[in-house]
Amino acid sequence: MRNLIIFLALAASLAAMEPVVTGEWLVKHAEEKNLVIVDVSAPEAYEEGHIPGARNASIELWRRGVGQHAEVRSAAELQAQMRRLGIGKETEVVVYAHHLDNKDLLRATYVLWAMEYAGFKKTALLDGGLPAYTAAGGKLSATATADGAGSYTVKTDAGMIATLDEVKASLGKVAMIDSRPAHFYFGAEKQGVLKRAGHISGAHSYFWRYNVTPQNRLKPKAELSGMLEKGLGLDKNAPLIVYCTGGLEASMNYFVVHRVLGFKQAKLYDASMKEWGNRDDTPMRVFVWE
Repeated sequence: MRNLIIFLALAASLAAMEPVVTGEWLVKHAEEKNLVIVDVSAPEAYEEGHIPGARNASIELWRRGVGQHAEVRSAAELQAQMRRLGIGKETEVVVYAHHLDNKDLLRATYVLWAMEYAGFKKTALLDGGLPAYTAAGGKLSATATADGAGSYTVKTDAGMIATLDEVKASLGKVAMIDSRPAHFYFGAEKQGVLKRAGHISGAHSYFWRYNVTPQNRLKPKAELSGMLEKGLGLDKNAPLIVYCTGGLEASMNYFVVHRVLGFKQAKLYDASMKEWGNRDDTPMRVFVWE
């Protein structure tokens, strides 16, 4: 009986995978049979050197163009991708990126969001990405890992995506976070990919880089809570919509509010400003902080 209790406790702990793992943790656990490691950087970066056993799945495999914006791929495409990575129902997944001073880190958080949208939740972000792994003594490989033969069956959760109509209906009723740099939010500068400057009416400004240190490590949970819950006055029990230019920046803020802080009703406006800011029938504001 005692052994059974220990086994069940261990199984429960594995099921509740932490949302963030360290480089030291991955060095220790990288070769575990049930762990799949996903490298989301560009193929050329992967080929230069990656965590041994990691499989490459760059962002283009998770998103598709729709007019002027991009959206998460279909359930069938996500399932094919996850099976190729070797993901099954009992698998645990760690996702990482290489070059964190650009948007590589955001590719990792978007893939984590896409996997959750596909119904798979036993995932974690490698805090600090590939540099954290090598700093912990991890060695790299230039040999590509063969495709896996996963068995995961996708069941998408449409409730994780805020649509154009839903955002319109939420104006003045649901809290929103603009994840772009503040000067784009304020309207001091218009992004070249957008028709209009400014932000969605009523949204708060919270640049995604506020979540990480200069070394690209996630800030402590208490500090994140202080900025988002105390500073912006967001209620983790209330609905929340996060958006950015095209979905990637917002995926980092989604990861923080949902996975780290426990906002259960957070949604990502996947099409974001590339849809909203290129229309004439969507309310926007400039030169004001909200």
